[in-house]
Amino acid sequence: MKFRGLFLSIVFVAAFPALASACACSNTTPGQCTGLAPSDVVFTGTVTEVQLIPPEAPAPPAPTEAPDSAVPIVAPAASSGQTPQAAQPATPAPVEAPLFRYHFKIDERFAGPDQQEIDIFAGGDDGDCGYKFKKGAQYVVFTQTETDGRLFATICNGTRPAGEGEALIPQLRAMRDGKRVASVFGVLRQSDPPFLAPDNQPDDPIPSISLKLRSQIDRFQSNSGPDGVYTFYDVHGGTYNFTANLPPGTELTQKSQSAALSAFSIPEGACYEYDVYALPTGHIDGTVLGPDGKPLPIASLELYRVGAYADTRPGYWGFQGATGVFQFDHVGPGNYVLVYNRPDRMDPNSPYPRAFYPGVASIEDAKPITLKDGKDLHKVTFKVTNGYPSRQLRVRVKWTGVRPPGDVTVTAKADKYENPSVNKVADGLFTLTLLEDANYTLSAWEDLAPQKAVHVGKNLCTMPARLDAPPVTVTGSDANVKDITITFPRPDCIKQ
Repeated sequence: MKFRGLFLSIVFVAAFPALASACACSNTTPGQCTGLAPSDVVFTGTVTEVQLIPPEAPAPPAPTEAPDSAVPIVAPAASSGQTPQAAQPATPAPVEAPLFRYHFKIDERFAGPDQQEIDIFAGGDDGDCGYKFKKGAQYVVFTQTETDGRLFATICNGTRPAGEGEALIPQLRAMRDGKRVASVFGVLRQSDPPFLAPDNQPDDPIPSISLKLRSQIDRFQSNSGPDGVYTFYDVHGGTYNFTANLPPGTELTQKSQSAALSAFSIPEGACYEYDVYALPTGHIDGTVLGPDGKPLPIASLELYRVGAYADTRPGYWGFQGATGVFQFDHVGPGNYVLVYNRPDRMDPNSPYPRAFYPGVASIEDAKPITLKDGKDLHKVTFKVTNGYPSRQLRVRVKWTGVRPPGDVTVTAKADKYENPSVNKVADGLFTLTLLEDANYTLSAWEDLAPQKAVHVGKNLCTMPARLDAPPVTVTGSDANVKDITITFPRPDCIKQ
């Protein structure tokens, strides 16, 4: 299903939860406030009925006529004693995603027809970003009209639970009533990083905090209300830094970033929704060491409050890469459990089983990490052992004839477990780690420069966009194979 342009520049979608890989919302920069148009349908309402609408069966394909020059093929009749030729199956038509119809009781209307009830539609899967409402819950609903006249809601156009509209609803009322609309508004909340809030507590609004917007020219000041809502009016276009007089041990930022709050730009006449958070300033860093005492090149870690760990529950994620250091920012005071490879993946890139700090196999033997309010904890040492049987493989690439200009990529696909990452050591030389009880198919291709041409005799030969080499299969347990070579063929145009 294809939706038309998103409604209202007022909506700031960066604060929405992460989306499924099949759906992505565009986080555009703030624009001028468009207000509410006569054709818009925006309201606060309660879902009273949910109905699944199954997709319509696709129409059978139209018969294809043979061209005049074609010789008709006639299947033998069944009465002739011969078996009729089986008909070739038609290519199946794409199946549309199922739709849901949500019947709403309108609690407050901001734009649209004056009615008490309304039907809103949304796609049944994440591919079309359809919003999934719950019966009995109240929402702020932004709609868009499809070509068939039905109203749809998506996760990208500002629709949300009514409880998350404390800052937005007053501005919608102001638009509807022709009153002054805030230039920048939102909610200030006390928070923890994702998955680290104690006992899954919701974010608390912070009242009575002095807030400032500052550009090179202008200064604006406001205060958060009892529900943490703040508003700035008559803000001129420009780039602003947002600051707040926060309690000690907290920092103004966004949940999704480790650094302090970034500056943002708005145009003249904006109405920009911008929720901000006060997160703890505590910090934890350290290193995961292998059995040889060297930092692992890749390590995935998760942090939990003591008592909150579960094998199936994600924690606050951290990563150790080429620097050999992992970091956790915005950690509040408390006692924590640190776990390496929580899903216990068989990963050749980091071939060690799940372990808990300081390097034990059981959560019962884990040593808690204690962090005091506003403090930092450095150089936490985590050592893993009992690695899965693995080995290194070197991959060389070469060309038949002269190498054409371009960029080479080498990948490996495992028949089970995780795929290994391939590291480039030098031009034409790569390395990777294999688990001994898996098999791997290695592929290589070169992205060429099609606009470049090479001389073939007296003629110019234009390169293809991509050149693929035949794949090579390697058995992880075959320790005798330490090096392989992948050979690129000569480009077709050069063969001529």
